Amino acid sequence: MSTEQSPFPPGFTISTTRLQITPFDPTSQIHCRFLVQLWNTDDFINSSGRTGIDTPEKASSFIQNRVIPSYARNRYGQFLVSLHDGRHIGMVSLMKGSPPDAHYTAPDVGYAILPEESGKGYATEVGKGVLEYAREDLGIEAAFGFCVAEDMRSRRVLEKIGLVFRGVGDLVVFGGKRSAVYALPSMGDLEAYNLTEKLEV
Repeated sequence: MSTEQSPFPPGFTISTTRLQITPFDPTSQIHCRFLVQLWNTDDFINSSGRTGIDTPEKASSFIQNRVIPSYARNRYGQFLVSLHDGRHIGMVSLMKGSPPDAHYTAPDVGYAILPEESGKGYATEVGKGVLEYAREDLGIEAAFGFCVAEDMRSRRVLEKIGLVFRGVGDLVVFGGKRSAVYALPSMGDLEAYNLTEKLEV
């Protein structure tokens, strides 16, 4: 098990109008059971594939060994998304590869919302919230958004949170899977962020 600890103080929350964004806790059975529920919905599997996280124990191990080190390294990673009444509805991520396989030098934003909560604007709200946290608290001025090229719903969300379409390419980070690439408007040549794949507009 990883011995790294979360850098966030107790009660740390990124708050938006309707949502709370909080770190995952590997010791919380509620968090672990929710992650299993979310990652095994048909919506998640169709967009991201199967993770193999199908028990609370596996979820706890994943959070401790993968999520917590990302928090410790970057002060961002995969976060739990809840309504203000405490009901968990999804997750949001700001992710960057770690050495020696760092991939792109700017993080990418992603999200997953329970199917029964989709269509309510939560993905847009939480995406804006995590990017605002990254900019104002961490000084991050560059971020990508990636999704399956044919997934127009996800592409609309990336546009709504302020990212600009830069093209479609076969991305190494996804095993050569064809993906739509979005970036913040201030980002110029994407090769500066180690995205060297050829993109078709």
